[in-house]
Amino acid sequence: MNSKNVFKKLYKIPSPTLNTGARKNIRLLNQYLSAFPNPVLLNLGSGQRFLGEKILKEDHRTKILNLDISRFATVDVLGDAHHLPFSHDVFHGVICQALLEHVCNPEQVVSEIFRVLKNDGFVYAEIPFLQGYHPTPHDYYRFTREGIVCLFSRFARIDSGVCVGPSSTLSWVLREYLTGLLTGFSEKKKLRGVASFMTGWLTFPIKYLDFIFSKGAGAHRIASGLYFLGKKNEKAISSDQRKGV
Repeated sequence: MNSKNVFKKLYKIPSPTLNTGARKNIRLLNQYLSAFPNPVLLNLGSGQRFLGEKILKEDHRTKILNLDISRFATVDVLGDAHHLPFSHDVFHGVICQALLEHVCNPEQVVSEIFRVLKNDGFVYAEIPFLQGYHPTPHDYYRFTREGIVCLFSRFARIDSGVCVGPSSTLSWVLREYLTGLLTGFSEKKKLRGVASFMTGWLTFPIKYLDFIFSKGAGAHRIASGLYFLGKKNEKAISSDQRKGV
């Protein structure tokens, strides 16, 4: 690696979050998808990468279709998640990581996910609860543990919980607060860029405490991110729905 590439890596601000749940959850999703002869998975709001990609590609039968509103090199289909360019009952699975906070109408997007999934198909979604403002290009919503279950209430819930724990929340909030102190909470990009670089490297190690704390029963109270794994079954009603959760 030449010195220019080393400099670029060092200049990149470390992420304040540690996702301790995605790979485990996607491995479970992969097991469910393996029951289908030739599963087709929609990666909704794919961006340039997603956690768990290698796990899903372990089963070479699974076809992954990447959809995003932006033209990244890895994107197969350009489209708006509010109006998916697919027929009904097309996919065996839909994965949706860090998208729903960025859309104007998450309920409509979830309805579109339900529409394009085959009956008995699976959905896996991740959404923030306590995270700093991160417009890419916009940032609208946050959901509690109960909120994400409610959002996906048309699906039979298999599992839900914390994927990005409370230490990541602290790491992100400290980074933003210290950046604000150094800049007088200015919105000047160059000033914030320098301050964020310093505070990002100072605070990012805190997130690794989530290897310990993200599994705690009360971690959801100040979790950075939550997940939902569910199944489309038009005849069945989940236990959550029967209880009115």
